[in-house]
Amino acid sequence: MKKHILIAGVVVLGMVAGFWMVNVRIAKAPTDGKACTEEAKLCPDGSGVGRTGPNCEFAACPSTGASTTSAATALAIGARATINGTTIDVLDLVEDSRCPVDVQCIQAGTVRVRASIDSYNLAFTLTLGQPQVVGNTVVTLASVIPEQKHSKETVHPSDYRFTFTVVPKAVPTQSYKSGVRGKVLLGPTCPVERIPPDPSCAEKPYATAIMVYRAGSKTPFIIGNSDKSGAFEFSLPPGSYILAANGATMLPRCNEENVTVSPNAYASIDISCDTGIR
Repeated sequence: MKKHILIAGVVVLGMVAGFWMVNVRIAKAPTDGKACTEEAKLCPDGSGVGRTGPNCEFAACPSTGASTTSAATALAIGARATINGTTIDVLDLVEDSRCPVDVQCIQAGTVRVRASIDSYNLAFTLTLGQPQVVGNTVVTLASVIPEQKHSKETVHPSDYRFTFTVVPKAVPTQSYKSGVRGKVLLGPTCPVERIPPDPSCAEKPYATAIMVYRAGSKTPFIIGNSDKSGAFEFSLPPGSYILAANGATMLPRCNEENVTVSPNAYASIDISCDTGIR
């Protein structure tokens, strides 16, 4: 009798041990006993998520309803895409001065590309990684393929692919009773100044983008443009501002102008852009 009780006890203990081992194995199953790496993925809302689950995949990004960030990737020169309601046409490559991967450089260099954005009657030069305020949006050249080249490698313009991101930008829409108006002018237009001045050598109007900064700020308060006659007008609250007109890759080079806007008045100022003609 005692022998049967002993055998039954051994069987019960064996079953308990078996269940314990099964439970331990199942508890470890999601990662097979291995911890996921601690990499993080950046989500559109700026938060980060880590790896999880049996395959150590990235967790889903938080849902924020309508996306406030959108991107179009692999746009070649001459391609067009509409991103978050903003249409971008890639016009041409302005610069790729990035340091080759097999060379030690003093400066890292950058990539700049020229693009037409929405219905603005001008081209914007976008620099890799630098946000550009355009109307009610912020456009960024986020990445470039190829990432970097070797010193002996030749990359043709047709080989490039560009990624742009577009996010909404809250800009002032209020109409003020004050602001600034003026013209953007190119000069000199002749290699030699004449006395009396030659009317054909007079400064010429310049249509370009104009960034308006509050004094002390590095973020544009608004961005607009001068028209074909060089004229611009911005409604602004009273205060001190810096007006910066876009030039080209080398020339023209436009001066930044400081202006003070008084209550219930429009300040007048012209922006000069140097053509380099001497």
